[in-house]
Amino acid sequence: MLYQAHKGVSTDRPENTMPAFNAAVEQGYDVIELDVSVTKDLEFVILHDSAINRTARKINGEEICERIKINNIDYKDLLEYDFGLWFSDEYKGTKIPLLTEVLDFAKINNVKIKIDNKYQKFTSEQMNKFFKILKLYTDVACLTCSNLDELKRVNQIFPDMHLHYDGPVSLEILNEIGSFINKEQLTVWIPHKNKNTLWVKVEFANEKLAKMIKEYASLGVWIISEESHLNEAEILGADIIETNGQLKPKRC
Repeated sequence: MLYQAHKGVSTDRPENTMPAFNAAVEQGYDVIELDVSVTKDLEFVILHDSAINRTARKINGEEICERIKINNIDYKDLLEYDFGLWFSDEYKGTKIPLLTEVLDFAKINNVKIKIDNKYQKFTSEQMNKFFKILKLYTDVACLTCSNLDELKRVNQIFPDMHLHYDGPVSLEILNEIGSFINKEQLTVWIPHKNKNTLWVKVEFANEKLAKMIKEYASLGVWIISEESHLNEAEILGADIIETNGQLKPKRC
């Protein structure tokens, strides 16, 4: 069973930063999940929120009073903020990473990068530039899709890329997925029911659903943080699990 680090090892280091991604490699994770956002000047950076305020601080450590949306600020101005201080003084000086920086890191360290489905909200201009970058990294980059139309589209654009699907699951949907993508090229994700996933609107992981998925794809279970959750995922036959970092790969 593979281990995926959600936003890097975000329990130990500031989420979606190079320190968190380095921790994932150091601790033996197979895949790093992250969120790609785009700046006003069309630079692709790693950030979960639509605004920088939760995870950014001024250089002196102060919180940012005015709300700064990521698509309203140029990349060069982002470098004036610290993305480690909110987590710990130990990570003072951490800058927001560029997508290309992380993908180059993944190539060097032989780790996969799973990009969250938030990219689906990009404009046509943003999407074209985003896909142009990814064409250089299909050996390490993986896209996550939340609907079948997007899954079909990216499978045509990136026929050699391993893809991830985290939308609604039914036998009808899986049959359609199986008509255009090979089992070996796809992971289908279902949420484990716990305090981290109560907000989701798709069906929670169960034995019937897991068995059905494994006929068509690898099975992913997210997001788990306790040994009991891990045991349940193993019983379901999960091929990969996602954790914030509470659960470490067995070889760690």
